[in-house]
Amino acid sequence: MKKKLTLIVFAFALVVPVGAQSGPAESPGHVQEPENHAIVVARLMRYHDSGEYEWGIREVANAARDYLRERAKTHYEEERAAAVFDIDETALSNWQAMADCGFCAYSIEAKLYSIAHDPAITPVLELYNEARSNAVATFFLTGRPESQRELTIANLKEAGYKDWNGLIMRPDGDKSPARVFKPQERRKIEDRGYHIILSIGDQASDLAGCCAERTFKLPNPFYLVQ
Repeated sequence: MKKKLTLIVFAFALVVPVGAQSGPAESPGHVQEPENHAIVVARLMRYHDSGEYEWGIREVANAARDYLRERAKTHYEEERAAAVFDIDETALSNWQAMADCGFCAYSIEAKLYSIAHDPAITPVLELYNEARSNAVATFFLTGRPESQRELTIANLKEAGYKDWNGLIMRPDGDKSPARVFKPQERRKIEDRGYHIILSIGDQASDLAGCCAERTFKLPNPFYLVQ
């Protein structure tokens, strides 16, 4: 009787449960993988192509322009009011390069694609022109390296930006985070006697720290700059 029972138990042990091999393979210990990169890229493309990205930019830029118009009513010449603009994904769009390389880093884009003819982001160009028409000084503050100065100047002019008061670029070889570099440079603008009433950028690090009355953050889920 004991031998018969043992054989029955052994037989059941050899039976593979129905469907046990039909599901997706799991990592040892059931480790959850991050979401697949291709899925993330597809979702970002839909966000852009649906018009939601453009709408978000327009909403922020319009709010900034409304603020600037109201602020200009109390702007006096001796105040030397200024507005500070980031460049990439703020003044200029790198969309084509980003989409082509699957949202790779800007440093990779610059190596693989031409960034000499990036188009203006229209609502931001309108904000820029509004500042100029209200005698507000305009500064570009970018993490682009100094070695790209001539290319950047030519691109800004081609895109419709003109008569800025300063273009501040990162010294070649400087590795400080944007959240450290940019407030230091805004402080230098104010040390020159300007009062920054508005700062606009697409990264939280563009706007971190001092020195602006109001900051405006444009949408950018495509990359992160610390």
